[in-house]
Amino acid sequence: MLALRSQDFNFIIHCAAVTNADDCEVFQDYCYETQVQGTRNLLELAVASRAKVFYPQTFLIFDGSDNEIDENTTPNPLSVYAKYKLEAERQILASQVESTVVRMAGFFGGDERDKNFVGKFTRHLASMIKDGTNTYAVGNRIWQPTYTVDLARNSLLLLDQGCDGVWNMASDGEVSFFNIARECVRLLRLEDRIRIVPAQQQQINNEDVAVRPERAVLSNARLRKHGLYFQRHWQEALAEYLNRPWFRSLFPHAPFQ
Repeated sequence: MLALRSQDFNFIIHCAAVTNADDCEVFQDYCYETQVQGTRNLLELAVASRAKVFYPQTFLIFDGSDNEIDENTTPNPLSVYAKYKLEAERQILASQVESTVVRMAGFFGGDERDKNFVGKFTRHLASMIKDGTNTYAVGNRIWQPTYTVDLARNSLLLLDQGCDGVWNMASDGEVSFFNIARECVRLLRLEDRIRIVPAQQQQINNEDVAVRPERAVLSNARLRKHGLYFQRHWQEALAEYLNRPWFRSLFPHAPFQ
């Protein structure tokens, strides 16, 4: 970090975070050091190098009580992870550093490195098919599954246009985890191999450590107003994602289109 302070940067993309919300409930000090103290360190570098900070923020800073979340909605984090992510955002916005904060919906992308729902579900789906399991229970929490490729392109556009402040960014549409799991099965043409069934709420509560909102839907009105919205509907983006070579290798016997 010291060696970097004498250099000039245009941008610092601040993606450093402990992203496993359940782990953050257990390792709270580690989460704080990474999310909060790490941001303080980064802001020092930004001041020294005269760089603009780009901060990807999580939709989990909201409790889901608002029907549609815009940039003026008051955050109310339900978990340690979200609490410290919000604290980091507030540090950035209160600083003298030029910054862009993009509050993103839950996303998918990264193929074998995908640690979010679609990545974990499809890997588990492949294991279930191999083991002969034919049913799987999924909950009904509502979200906006957003392709990381779309997020990256749209974020680069904001940086290119010099857009400061807070922006929401999420795919078109909303869907439950239950229905996106069914859509994954349909797109992979595995409906004759696996059936997705609703999970009992108690089962979900037992599996989750961090509290999450039952429904959290971001408005993209500010992006649309400024002609800067380039997100696709989640179904279109998901279809493109699941047609990538990684998924063809994960499901070698699936009749891909």
